[in-house]
Amino acid sequence: MKNLIRLKKYNAKSIYGKDRLRYIVLGVSLGFSFCLFLLGFLAFTGSNVFPENMVSGVDLFVFGLLSAIGPIGFYNHLKAKQKKDIEDHLPDFLREISSSTSSGMTIFDAITSAANGDHGRLTPELQRMSSQLSWGIPVYDALENFAKRVNTNSVKRMAVTVNRALAIGGNTSAVFEAAAREIDQTKLVEQQRQAEMSMYSIVIFISFFVFLAVILIIDKTIFAAIFDLQGKMAGNSIGGMQLTEVDPEQLKNTFFGFVLVQSIGGGLLGGFMMDGRLSSGVRYGFILVLVSFFVFKFMF
Repeated sequence: MKNLIRLKKYNAKSIYGKDRLRYIVLGVSLGFSFCLFLLGFLAFTGSNVFPENMVSGVDLFVFGLLSAIGPIGFYNHLKAKQKKDIEDHLPDFLREISSSTSSGMTIFDAITSAANGDHGRLTPELQRMSSQLSWGIPVYDALENFAKRVNTNSVKRMAVTVNRALAIGGNTSAVFEAAAREIDQTKLVEQQRQAEMSMYSIVIFISFFVFLAVILIIDKTIFAAIFDLQGKMAGNSIGGMQLTEVDPEQLKNTFFGFVLVQSIGGGLLGGFMMDGRLSSGVRYGFILVLVSFFVFKFMF
């Protein structure tokens, strides 16, 4: 008996499409971070990779982490911003097509006329769509190719809706107007979600900086007094009891480990809640890790 349930397969190609530059950025960043992790491991094992007190093993591990998440995070954010700009101009394009077809123009002429206008980042895609139509490619295929290039849920739904409506027949102008209203409604819902979730993201980021400030205050007050007493009582004992020596560098690395986990987790969660995209979480995580590193490097 054949399996009647068809599972949807998720892979990098279905999510990112054929964006080779993304794979190049990811491959280069991961390769560079692997080299930094290896150098950091050698530094921890006692190998003199760099001159003494220049770069520590912890520094190399942090640089490796930043190089692993930074380039791909900012690249994905840039691509997501470009797609958002396209979606922002898409309702105006659809309404222009609706207006043109209602006045008697064909879809081919309407898209060609819209491609000559100013629609921001959407203009190059419209020009490509117009070129495909001039080569004899059907409107259905041109819209599907456009949806595959942009690769967002809103554009995919628009292409499916318009193609189904055109296949069934009816008022072409009303079809494009309905597609424009659907995208506007989706944008409105997304804006409301961002407005509501941004408050939670701000709380997460404030909590991170409060935690970082508390660690800094504890280091400058309590442990500074402990290290001062430790220096005065070196080799001496109190009532037959000797103070256990605390390594300042080990304590600093322990605190930094706490803050590092907080910065990665807070950045990923806060960015994802704010924009609804993992790339934003990676970007904010990169920023918080970088802030933590400089604070520990120059203030501890």
